[in-house]
Amino acid sequence: MADVLVTGQLLCSDGSIIPLRRTDATEGAEESLSTDNVYTVEASSAGDYAPGKVVTHADIQFLNGAGYAFILRQGLILTILPVSVLGTSGNGPYPLCAPVRLQAGDIVKVFAVTATARTTSICCYTASGVYRIFTIASASGDVAPVDSITGNSLGNTLQGDRIVKAFCTAGPVANVAKMDSGGALALDEKGMPIGVVPANSPINGVVEWSSCNIPVELNYTWRVASTS
Repeated sequence: MADVLVTGQLLCSDGSIIPLRRTDATEGAEESLSTDNVYTVEASSAGDYAPGKVVTHADIQFLNGAGYAFILRQGLILTILPVSVLGTSGNGPYPLCAPVRLQAGDIVKVFAVTATARTTSICCYTASGVYRIFTIASASGDVAPVDSITGNSLGNTLQGDRIVKAFCTAGPVANVAKMDSGGALALDEKGMPIGVVPANSPINGVVEWSSCNIPVELNYTWRVASTS
């Protein structure tokens, strides 16, 4: 996989911007995104650069394909950030599900993919304020995206909670067109659909949150079905 450019901004409640930039992010791997040292003297994590600042909006832009981006705090996802491909974002930065106050050690993490990758990621925000990302390296045939941190299924990760906002990134537009149901289905323990998150291609434009109402219980799973 090639090294690529990832850039972006975090907009804070006081109107200030935290500029982010990395020129050597590896496609197909989760990487850290530091501040842009052209404007911040030295590259550092967002939390170390601006502890106490409240982030309300963001826009993380990738050179080729966007998988996902989030702020990591002590091994857990603090918030998921809106993503786009360079040249497709016109009205950002875009609002977060809820504002977050940075603290020292908070790190922006990004997952870049190639322009043709069939990597599919489902980003979720729940009624209890939990963020999770479910991902699969190649959405070809019938596949079940799993939690990006634990590798567990939807039900094992969010049992008893309810997904209220979500978005799904799915590589090129051609890949989205191949998907049955137009995105990721949430299935109950009997394999019946109880919710759907439409798939979007970041190459076509910025991916933003959609409202949804998906209850989650044990043995619930994601299903992405697409032609090869």
